[in-house]
Amino acid sequence: MNVAILKSKIHKYKSSFLKYFFAGGLCALVNWFVFYVFNTKSCMDYLSSGIIAFLVSNSLNFVLCKLIFKSRGIKKRIEFVLVTFASVIALVIDLCTMIVFIDFLNILPLIAKILGTGFAFIFNYAFRQFYIFSKV
Repeated sequence: MNVAILKSKIHKYKSSFLKYFFAGGLCALVNWFVFYVFNTKSCMDYLSSGIIAFLVSNSLNFVLCKLIFKSRGIKKRIEFVLVTFASVIALVIDLCTMIVFIDFLNILPLIAKILGTGFAFIFNYAFRQFYIFSKV
């Protein structure tokens, strides 16, 4: 790929990525905190703790994304369904990552949760940026 084309693509999405990264970072901190409290302090299993933490942080993320991204003109109901669909896939990515890292690689649950959140973030950003809230 031509370097000039790559630079223009990076510049085109830099602003929305940085906004989503900031909002996502805030939501990730909430996610990890809620996970830590339920998994460590309440002694809840990591999958249940992960689901609760994801749902709390995802709700916050939904509100923040409404402020960051502009709708591409699709009906609000369809937009909600698409965001929910993306969130469910992100949750599956998050939980599968945790299962692999905790059960098969013996990584600490909080570290596995952080990695799962990272993978889910990448998917969620791409799906929202390039499909749900696409500027095209």
